Amino acid sequence: MLAALSRSDRRLLSYEEVRRRLHAVEASAPVLEDVPLDAIVGSVGRYNDFTREFLPRFDADKQRWVGVSMAMTGPVGTPPVELYRIGGAYFVRDGNHRVSVARQLGAPTIQAYVTPVFARVPITPDVDPSDLIVLAEHAGFMEATGIDQLRPGTSMSVTVPGRYRKLLEHIEVHRYFMGLDQQRPIAYPEAVAHWFDRVYRPVVDSIRASGILRDFPGRTETDLYLWLSEHRAHLEGELGFALPSETIAESLGEEGPWNGERSGRELREGLLREVRARGPGADSSGLAIVSDVLVAMPDLESGLSALRQALVIAAFERARVYALHVANGEAAAASADVSSLREAALNAAAEAGIELQFAVTAGHPVKALRERGAWVDLIVVPLVQADEAGARIRARHHGLLRRAPRPILATCAAARPIRSALVAFDGGSRSEQALFAGAYLAAKLGASLVVATVPELGRPATAALGVARAYLERFGVEAEYVQRSGPVAETLVELAEAHDSDLLLMGAYRYSRWLESLLGGVVVRTLLAAERPVLVL
Repeated sequence: MLAALSRSDRRLLSYEEVRRRLHAVEASAPVLEDVPLDAIVGSVGRYNDFTREFLPRFDADKQRWVGVSMAMTGPVGTPPVELYRIGGAYFVRDGNHRVSVARQLGAPTIQAYVTPVFARVPITPDVDPSDLIVLAEHAGFMEATGIDQLRPGTSMSVTVPGRYRKLLEHIEVHRYFMGLDQQRPIAYPEAVAHWFDRVYRPVVDSIRASGILRDFPGRTETDLYLWLSEHRAHLEGELGFALPSETIAESLGEEGPWNGERSGRELREGLLREVRARGPGADSSGLAIVSDVLVAMPDLESGLSALRQALVIAAFERARVYALHVANGEAAAASADVSSLREAALNAAAEAGIELQFAVTAGHPVKALRERGAWVDLIVVPLVQADEAGARIRARHHGLLRRAPRPILATCAAARPIRSALVAFDGGSRSEQALFAGAYLAAKLGASLVVATVPELGRPATAALGVARAYLERFGVEAEYVQRSGPVAETLVELAEAHDSDLLLMGAYRYSRWLESLLGGVVVRTLLAAERPVLVL
């Protein structure tokens, strides 16, 4: 009755059914050992006569049970039972009543002759009869692909029936396109290994790194891989871009270099140590703070300028680039100007040797960029434009500066290589992120670094420079430290020009967003005056 109320299946497992479903075979001769009674989950022939706890289910067994109980507690005792073992689960070949009595007597173990049975999908003592369907499919998948031999230690377990058929479909599709790319027939084992290394494992690595599996209790990494794969099509329709599954996994995760104070700082410092250890110009595969870049292309001139700056970053970060044009309406989205913009963007990316996806949507630019920005690591936007009154921030992008989900690289002129950078540092958490980005560029590219502090509202600058110096020296990054007084934005721009810095890095908000907006803000004033890219974190 308790099992019915809890919806748990307390039946013993049938050894023959399990062996047949898992394609298991006896591996060697029996060995005498002590077996935990809790690990005995089934029987060869009497699985209907006992519950999962080996309580008798029929009164007809009463005399037999009592006789065995008296023998086991008597001076002579009983011989060892005979068991099969599949993985961590045991099945009674002979001695069901002895196991039943031993459990009721509270014994932790029982002596048994154990015959190991080999299965490509080992099971555990908590296996349930309802799990057998999935386990059978798992065994069939392993036998069909040989993945456990091609990549030893691979499990690839799922929790829902029918999912292994999906995995086999993924492999077949991958094999088909491998044949097209390489213009030759692809052997199935080769396709399996290539799919595992190039498609499956990168997604699983991202799932592990992002920590999102904890948000899906009771599910496995392979479950989540399939879920992400299936949702890519939906996202592609919503966003206009075909995002790889690993990007989706990383974006769904809570951990990242720009997420959270403590966890983000730890990730940044760990990455910086690794990049610094390899040195400037060294192969830094797998070490990047930017894997996906979104570029806003409102028009041909400013859009191409922003794209070319994004391509500079994509080249050394080996990042994917997505270009977005937000039109005023459906008709504008299909215009000849947009076609020209698309062609120019694709040509610029091809010249740089970087693959580009170009999408067009209709709606509000800030909303469109924010929705897509959550799926990338950096948003590149031409924020500044000129009019009769001089340079000004595009009015429609003010909201993006205040509510951007990711760092923004604002461009206003021709793209520049990043050989030098100036970090505006005031000791705040945002400027700490800017300092990390500067240190990263110095360590990865060998870029020269200037750290500048401009006191405001009576705040001391010496302490902030000391913090910056201690941080950079901890990672062996050299920099020039500068303290100036005067209007903050204008002074930062003058310093960037004096040092011919290719990039200016700064935190987004020193005070509250409301106060920054009311006072005009250092960020906005800097963008208005700067004639070089500004990275706002």
